[in-house]
Amino acid sequence: MNYRFEDPWWLLLALAAVVVAISRPARGAAAFAPYGLAAQLPRSRGPLVFRMLVASGLVLGVVALARPQWGQSNSERIQAGRDIMIVIDTSRSMEVDDLRDASGNRSDRLAAVFGAAKEFINHRQDDRIGLVFFASTAVTSCPLTYDHDTVLDFLDQTEKQQRWRWHQSSGNGENGESGFLGDATNIGLGLGYALRSLTDIKAKGRALILITDGADTKELYNWVDPLIAARKAVDLKVVMYGIGVGDPHGTITRHDMFGREIADPTPPNLLPDMDRLHSIVTISGGSSFQANDKPALQAILDHIDSLEPTEHAVKMHIDYSDHYTWPLILGSLGILCALAFEPRLRGVA
Repeated sequence: MNYRFEDPWWLLLALAAVVVAISRPARGAAAFAPYGLAAQLPRSRGPLVFRMLVASGLVLGVVALARPQWGQSNSERIQAGRDIMIVIDTSRSMEVDDLRDASGNRSDRLAAVFGAAKEFINHRQDDRIGLVFFASTAVTSCPLTYDHDTVLDFLDQTEKQQRWRWHQSSGNGENGESGFLGDATNIGLGLGYALRSLTDIKAKGRALILITDGADTKELYNWVDPLIAARKAVDLKVVMYGIGVGDPHGTITRHDMFGREIADPTPPNLLPDMDRLHSIVTISGGSSFQANDKPALQAILDHIDSLEPTEHAVKMHIDYSDHYTWPLILGSLGILCALAFEPRLRGVA
């Protein structure tokens, strides 16, 4: 609950009460009254009581004119944004460290993609956002939600889990799949999982952002043709955007038998198939982009952010009630008392 004055400028009139309180009228013999009770009071008390009654009455009257109010005002954000599913490749090639930031520092693809995705999510406060991760198989990690803290938490937990799996795999010298969803790239399956969440026709707009760093692995037993998923997106009126991550002119690091770090050119089989990616997303009217470094990746997501505008709407609830009755009553009583007893009060001056 909050306290406020509806018309606070009236409070300037309280200066008149200060003038009344500090002014002391001249006293003469004519001002003494022949009342026994008044004669027993201290001589200086009468004018002071009179002035304080008048001043208090004026102050309370001014407060009443300013209309004191108790209540509260609440702002309610009207969710008027879009439904956006972010589909992220977590295949083993995401461990490749061929991306660099603006300062030239090397980064692996997983860190760059997850960091850029977090920035994108933080800019879309009024959207429902969900996450799908895919590699050999796919999973809807987070359904569409306005709770972006939960989405960010899923990103953090997934990155930690993936890195732990990669570390365990390399440490044990395993030749099998190391990622929690495998090591291959099943783009169509990831798109299919995401499109299951984008069926709400009441949404202001629906979009899918596919981020991948490799060519589709058609040899998988559960492989889904991404073009079929793309045609499904057209039926659902979902716009798809594709981002291919990887630097065709970059290098990846490895260590030789003596522990020395060696930089080798990024192999073609560890790069995204941009022609294929373009053919997938443009069916739905979307666009494809290639991110050769971290700044380019962030710029692409910023560009997609501008292509999918979000309405920002806030609804205000204001509930205040006037409480000027008691100040008005008490102020009036103070002035009436001062006027009624003015002869007696001045008589003891």
